[in-house]
Amino acid sequence: MKKTFILFITILFISCSGEIYEDEIKIGDDNLAYITDTGKLFSGDVLDKYGEKLGTYKKGVKDGAWIEIDYKNGTRKKANYIKGTPEGEQITYVFPGAMDNNKRLEYIKYENGKPIGTWTQWSRDTENRLRKTGEIVFESGEGRWREWDPNTLVVVRAGDYKNWQRQGLWKSWNAQEVLVSEGEYDQDKKIGKWTWYKEGEDKGWQENYKKGVLDGEFHNLSPYAETRGKGKYKDGIKTGDWEEYYSEQDGSLERSQNGTYRFGKKEGLWSMYAKNGRRTGEGTFVSDIKEGEWTEGPDIDFGSRFFGKGTYSNNQKNGQWAYVAPRQNPTIKGSFASGKPSGEWVVVYNKKTYKGSYEEVLKQVPKLNEFSF
Repeated sequence: MKKTFILFITILFISCSGEIYEDEIKIGDDNLAYITDTGKLFSGDVLDKYGEKLGTYKKGVKDGAWIEIDYKNGTRKKANYIKGTPEGEQITYVFPGAMDNNKRLEYIKYENGKPIGTWTQWSRDTENRLRKTGEIVFESGEGRWREWDPNTLVVVRAGDYKNWQRQGLWKSWNAQEVLVSEGEYDQDKKIGKWTWYKEGEDKGWQENYKKGVLDGEFHNLSPYAETRGKGKYKDGIKTGDWEEYYSEQDGSLERSQNGTYRFGKKEGLWSMYAKNGRRTGEGTFVSDIKEGEWTEGPDIDFGSRFFGKGTYSNNQKNGQWAYVAPRQNPTIKGSFASGKPSGEWVVVYNKKTYKGSYEEVLKQVPKLNEFSF
């Protein structure tokens, strides 16, 4: 009986030990930590995948010393919190690797939840060296933020903080000191018209904001912008006719798609484009979902290229599709059900006709493996 009691107490202690692996935690919309699939706020220690302690939650908020690893972006942050509020030094390092001063990406110190002293950022130049690229010295919540290009070391962004918030006119430049954009902040939120320039000249490129939310005309084709396109916003939601473009991060500045938005969802006829500028699809959307007739292919504007025509239902290919290859050799007809090939397919290739399931005609005509259906 005594052994049974001791075993029960041991199991109870382990189950209430308050240790959990980081992938068993879910951060809710309220920014609190919950135990995944239970809906319960978590209190206790969080471990990484190797069983090393990262930090502690108390009723869903971080408390005490923390190590925060961002595997995707390759960073590791040494932080400290008091009931969820940052306090003391917060230092971000390159990950993986030792947390050395020459591997720093950011240094910032908090007092009562507010940055004090010098806040500094570093980033890599083209030779993979870490260079100081951002800094502000706070005095009673005020200071001037400046950013530098890591290669040329010229200022590429500058503006003022008041009461620890961005305030007034902010500007950005390229690495050759040519003006790129300018606009106003009010209590850390973008307001009014923000102007973007092409080689220092005003070409009518603009974004319009209301209390930090995009509202009104949007016409920005600057290669330095994260979002590029022409259209309108209403309370942060795209509306009306739009042309959207790839960004420099995508490796292209070509148009990506154009059509009409209704309450932020694609509606009606849309055209889609590849990064090389070729039109790859055209068809209709209903409330952001592909529905009805569509044409798709690597370049549907040239009949000499491979393309297909058919129907979508609930964002999936459904019903009959017909495909034509260069010089109409081969021609393919087949059906889809819920996005997957089904039924009999007919292929005419080198004046011979082949019939069978999708898998069967692929074996009979290896040429088909060159195309996407």
